[in-house]
Amino acid sequence: MESEEKAISNPSAMLAALLSKRDKLQEELRSIEKQVYDLETSYLQESNQCGNVLKGFEGFLSASKSTIK
Repeated sequence: MESEEKAISNPSAMLAALLSKRDKLQEELRSIEKQVYDLETSYLQESNQCGNVLKGFEGFLSASKSTIK
């Protein structure tokens, strides 16, 4: 408790703690954004032939019709 009270009463210590927390959160955000980018890239590459949300599913529909015959 005393260390928290000292940090709150000391503006420079509080600023240093907040900057450290901000840097940690920014690094975590960068990591999450990279993970999302990698997953989206993987999805678009893997679903290229059958279709995907951006391209449509025409390839999937024509592939399933040919397998039914």
